[in-house]
This record gives sequence, C-alpha cells and structure tokens, in this order.
Amino acid sequence: MDSVVTLFSAYWWLLFPFGFLLLAGWNSLMETKRAQARFELLKAYAKSGQEPPRSLLAEIRAMEQGEDETPAPQNGATGFLVTLFTGLAGVFAILGYTGALGAYDAEFYVAAACLGVLALAYFVSGIATGGRRRNA
Repeated sequence: MDSVVTLFSAYWWLLFPFGFLLLAGWNSLMETKRAQARFELLKAYAKSGQEPPRSLLAEIRAMEQGEDETPAPQNGATGFLVTLFTGLAGVFAILGYTGALGAYDAEFYVAAACLGVLALAYFVSGIATGGRRRNA
C-alpha cells in the first residue's frame, strides 16, 4: 500500500494531462456521432423525397467547411478563466512559499508558473479580441 501512495504522491500531476486527453477523445467521439446523426437524418429526408430543413443543410455545410460550431467564450467566461487561473496560481505559490504540504515547494512553484501563464494567455486573448466572439 505504501508503494501506491508513494507512486501517487510522485505522479499526481499526471492526472491532469490524462484527464484532458480523455476529455478531448470524448469530445471527438461525440462530434463524430453528431455528424453521423446529421447524415442519417439527411438520408431519411432523401429517402422519403422531402426537402431537408435549411438549418440542417447549413449545419452540414459548416461542418464540411471545417467551421467551428461551438461559440467562443464570451467576455464573462474569459474573465472567469483569468480569475480562476490567477487564483489557483496564487494558491500554489503560497503553498510553495510556506511549505505547508511538505517538501514540494519546487513542484508548487512550477504549477503556479504554469497556471500564471494560462491566466496571462486568457487575459491577453480577452484584450486582443475586445471581448468579441470569434464567429460573430
């Protein structure tokens, strides 16, 4: 049991990249299923001799052209992400500085730096776009 705890305490941070990888795979699978459902619906309209709705055709055209159908985060979402990552960076920096959780100060500083870079990236992105949506 000690070896499992030691292994987890040394590599806990790998949960985040694996989680993001799993989420990306899930999103890809769901997008494939949505595309298949659209084409099956289009086939059903063609088989019955009916005209498909314009909205369905517009979705299929957008999908074929590679347009992203998910809206970009609005200004409030960007502000939330900046606040979230800044707060998390601060917490990790304080934990590294105080040594409250043992001898992991360097690891906490690395996590704080990564979260700080993410916060800065969202901040710059929000300023560069002026809070506008990409597809608007």
